[in-house]
Amino acid sequence: MSFFLYLLYLVLTFLRPTELFWPDLEAFRPMLWLWLLAFGTAFISVLGQHNLAGRRAYFGLLAMFVVAIFLSQAINSSMSGALDAMSTFSASAMLFVLTCMNLTSTERVRTACNTVVVCLVIISIMGIVSYQYGWMAQKLVLQQGADTGTDVFEIDPEIIPAHDESGQFLWRVRSVGFLNDPNDLAQVLVMVLPMLWRLYEKRHALRNLILVGLPSAIIAYAIYLTRSRGAVVGLGAIFIFATRRRLGTARMAALGIVLVFIASVANIGGGGDRDFSTKEESAAERIEAWYSGIQMLKAKPVFGVGYGNFIEEHPLTAHNSVVLCFSELGLFGYFFWGGLIVLAFRELDQSARLSPKGSSA
Repeated sequence: MSFFLYLLYLVLTFLRPTELFWPDLEAFRPMLWLWLLAFGTAFISVLGQHNLAGRRAYFGLLAMFVVAIFLSQAINSSMSGALDAMSTFSASAMLFVLTCMNLTSTERVRTACNTVVVCLVIISIMGIVSYQYGWMAQKLVLQQGADTGTDVFEIDPEIIPAHDESGQFLWRVRSVGFLNDPNDLAQVLVMVLPMLWRLYEKRHALRNLILVGLPSAIIAYAIYLTRSRGAVVGLGAIFIFATRRRLGTARMAALGIVLVFIASVANIGGGGDRDFSTKEESAAERIEAWYSGIQMLKAKPVFGVGYGNFIEEHPLTAHNSVVLCFSELGLFGYFFWGGLIVLAFRELDQSARLSPKGSSA
């Protein structure tokens, strides 16, 4: 029961049906009630079976990271601001705890990964349909000025994004909720591809075509429609890790150059000022934001400028998790954030080394 509720919560977290189709239901907080039910049943299950995915170190680091968020706002703003910051982050923190309560076996991990894959394929299809036919374009497509990059908040319902040939706008597929930014959606789509490719089996051409090839093509096209250059870098990184042992360093370097050329020719960034270049305006703005983040760290090295306060010190976000973390939470928060990442990678490396040879687990 608890695992079913967890999967249901996972599906609704990604697909957000209430936000898309029944926004009036948001006032009743259905996701909060579902989370409370899922957490309660999972907690009872953990007490009975004494089985929890994740070492105590994870929960200790996470707790201290929450403390860092609280202190960053309490010192720079107010106690009410600190409590609001903790409340904002609590959704992510408690989803992690709920996941550790439920993913207690390899089979459950596989099921959860498959569930996420299905959700992202659905989101991709919805985004493609919205772009091609204008269905719910106000929510699922972001309209930006081609020259200014400024968001247009009221999309003309008469305009179908795929049919717009004016050259005045850049249309970028997105979703709702925590994936309402095209770059965020693109990164999650890139993340889900290895989960999908895990389903590949040798000498099963038809199965691979249906379960792997077709969904991969749908996700790849959705990534293209997000016009996210960061996603292209992410795809390149996945490709390098997947083939580096077979191709070697020299061939990988040559292939990397070819892929960058293809990305530029394919107009993945959207053309114009969004071409791949360190001299274009967006890249220059991000470098400037990173510099501002370093200055914030220098000014307040221990607790930073406060959780969520980066854009109060600089007009644009850094688009860089490392910079945002050390500038907003200082070295105190950055230590625990980095510790969570290092511990996760060490656990993954240990799992890979101890898994049977040829295992997809």
